[in-house]
Amino acid sequence: MFRLRLAPLRAAVVLAVGFVLLRVVYRVFFGGAGTGLGPVLLEFPRLRLDGPFSHITLLGPITLIGLGNAALSALPVAAVIVFFGVLNAVINVQALFARGAGRGPLRAISRSLVIAWATFPALLESVRRVRVARSLRGERSIASLLVPVFEQTIERALALAASMETRGFAATRVVPGVCEAPVVLTDAGLDFGADWHLDELNITLRSGTLTVIVGATGSGKTSLLHSMSGLFQHFYDGTQHGRIDIAGADRSSTPPRDTAGFVGLVAQNVRLGFASETVHDEIGFALAVRDVAASIVHARVLEVAARLKIEHLVDRPIEQLSAGEASLVAIAAALVNNPILLLVDEPLADLDTAARDRVCTVLDQLAHEAGVCVVIAEHNTSEFASTADAWLQIRGSRVHHLSPEIGATMTTGRDADANGRRPADSPAVSPTVSWDTARLSFGSGAGMAAAAQSPTLDIGPAPVMPLASIRRLSVWHKTDLVVNDVSFDVQAGELVALHGSNGAGKTSLLRAIALPTAADTVIVAGRDVRSRKRRTRRQSVALVPENFDDLLFAITVAEECRRADRTLREPNLRRGLRAATHTERSTAALFAHLLGFPTPTDAAPLLQRHPRDLSAGERLCLVMAIQLATRPALLLVDEPTRGLDQTARALVSAALLTAAGAASAVIFATHDDDFAQDLATRTLHMQAGRLAAPIEVLS
Repeated sequence: MFRLRLAPLRAAVVLAVGFVLLRVVYRVFFGGAGTGLGPVLLEFPRLRLDGPFSHITLLGPITLIGLGNAALSALPVAAVIVFFGVLNAVINVQALFARGAGRGPLRAISRSLVIAWATFPALLESVRRVRVARSLRGERSIASLLVPVFEQTIERALALAASMETRGFAATRVVPGVCEAPVVLTDAGLDFGADWHLDELNITLRSGTLTVIVGATGSGKTSLLHSMSGLFQHFYDGTQHGRIDIAGADRSSTPPRDTAGFVGLVAQNVRLGFASETVHDEIGFALAVRDVAASIVHARVLEVAARLKIEHLVDRPIEQLSAGEASLVAIAAALVNNPILLLVDEPLADLDTAARDRVCTVLDQLAHEAGVCVVIAEHNTSEFASTADAWLQIRGSRVHHLSPEIGATMTTGRDADANGRRPADSPAVSPTVSWDTARLSFGSGAGMAAAAQSPTLDIGPAPVMPLASIRRLSVWHKTDLVVNDVSFDVQAGELVALHGSNGAGKTSLLRAIALPTAADTVIVAGRDVRSRKRRTRRQSVALVPENFDDLLFAITVAEECRRADRTLREPNLRRGLRAATHTERSTAALFAHLLGFPTPTDAAPLLQRHPRDLSAGERLCLVMAIQLATRPALLLVDEPTRGLDQTARALVSAALLTAAGAASAVIFATHDDDFAQDLATRTLHMQAGRLAAPIEVLS
């Protein structure tokens, strides 16, 4: 409960000083900061507003005493900020609130206190991420921050509330679980009104088995999992029909917090659901909220950590975990109550090969050695081919039971039907399609000019002028060197895969190429990217980040496309160039093309939707269209296939082929070996921030 950390205190002091300064500026702007005493430092004219605002006066004389009074008026609030900083520095406030969930005066509001305490730093992180996104999109408007910051903060708050619910926070009763049949769905149905439904669900899952749920993106894999966890019915306001029994409990009348003692859930984005500051407290959270003695919680945390071989992580801050480590910690937190049923949503999406193997081994051991009923929703199915006992596939509004033999033949991103065939509605796009047929006729531009000079990759003895040169690029995160003196060239027409383990520096390298901080480290089409202005820098290089939703600023797809068009049009108009016509150059037309629609009109229904209501593949294609709108010479994409099914993978593959023709070259970071082998012309391997091996040319 007690510890000493200086970071919260430093943050509180900075925030308090900032509040005092803001208060002084406010007093200067609204009515000046003069008292009639002492010498006048500055004499601004008083400006009185008209009409209904006639009582407001702007500016005025400024005196030293007036400035002092303005600062003093802010001190009470600043003192409160510093007080909470000191409190957070010496006391684990979230743990205190969690303890208060079981008893005491804080019980009724403990959930709100924990969410608020954890959401504030998430708000600051959202501001940081969106500021980066503004730079990546070339935006200048401060107002552009509001929508994504609000949406990301709400997303964090909802994920945290759901995580706390499934871990028994503020539970009023304890429901015993039985092990004979952890999951029994009898003539059940699920629906979210008219938008989505699953019918005729008859599923029985036994203890000591591992079941994999597969299906297209948006088919309902997560909703089916949450019908078992109880979040579907009791948190997301979905409607259940028929009977769903979870370890003997009727799910329609039993909320998740009452079954937390025997149901564990590992959510899709585990970081959003972390409720504590350290790994130790995160693993022990479900026990702490039940008011278990601290010594017992500590012993159980060490026991579970040893079982998963993550003892070395116990004292580490949550924010310092890699993706693989975060997944293992989330599994440990779900196991701390010795669950009968463990539900895991896409555990392999963010992991490198070593981390995937580790997570798969753990899940296999939990099912077949510890006797837990493990249910996994996943696109990356090949890793479970030899360990899964049952396979469920969602097609349309039905769940189909696949034989283990058919399930074992599935590979990453390639869903088969009940007879082992590819779905009839799968796209005919192939990752190996000819580059020339995939290219768009975008006209002239930086990328096309470079391509005209060097249209093909020549591996023969004749020298080829590189489209892009990365020269001795290094990146520091505080005191850590995460990218170390990286240099390489990229030729026009190339698709370069950037491969490496979690934490190797791939994301940091791509961001540093897109937003270089040092001169002459990134040269694209003969120009130093660092010297270019924000609005024109994207004509040289554009980045689609791993969290590509960060680049979505509007509330409709159409507005996103219009915003991208305006960003492109303004520099051209300043240079006296003709603005592109809607049909030739609009972002909406490019978005429609990337989705495979013959004309932009065919994509009209999608343009009226909220960007976050699109499927993952459609959102990625939208962000790629936004970033391709400026015709960059070099396109960078971070983890383009994360969490995508075969249909979405085909869309992204075709889009990258298009970009290689229109943008001249593409670099994409990925853990997906099959995708890289099918698409890339060569692979760069990163290890510990450096290029670890010679370039591999793929056939």
